Amino acid sequence: MLARAHCICSIAIAEAGLFATNHLIENKPIPLLIMLAATGVGALLPDVDQHNSTASRNSPVNFSFFFRHRGITHTIVGWLIFSSALYYFMNYFRKVPLTLTIFRNDWGCLWLGLVVGYILHLVEDGFSRGGINWLWPLTSKPLKLWPFYKVGGKFEKFLTFLAKLAILIVSFYWIYLFLAGNYQLF
Repeated sequence: MLARAHCICSIAIAEAGLFATNHLIENKPIPLLIMLAATGVGALLPDVDQHNSTASRNSPVNFSFFFRHRGITHTIVGWLIFSSALYYFMNYFRKVPLTLTIFRNDWGCLWLGLVVGYILHLVEDGFSRGGINWLWPLTSKPLKLWPFYKVGGKFEKFLTFLAKLAILIVSFYWIYLFLAGNYQLF
């Protein structure tokens, strides 16, 4: 997927997860909005290994010199390293709660959004024609999930349109909850 499609689709999936688990109703929206924004950013991070990606252009270090595209950053091992390192780095400044109260904590929602965005990027790339090597270093063969899509193709554009529509619907639902008095911003 292209960077914009990764952001939009990942945010839509995360928002659908919040909706399905009633976290949209039970929690205040500011931490959830932080989580959704972080999900969009996290969805860009695995492509830091590609020289012309959005993440690489905005990074102070050009990681494409060190990693090949869809290499370690597109594996479960890479995700685990990223998640763990980010958790310990963020805990150095402020505790990240790993409980259900994480949805009430701005700092915890930031960590969760980055981690969820990263793994959703991997899932989305798993459906591309090239697939990704989920189980590196155990195997060197990429696993392709079905149905395949072509990066930048019509099916990807259709999925992005559906994701935009889902974000719009859930956003109107949030506005409805706020106007009905069922919601407080802070």
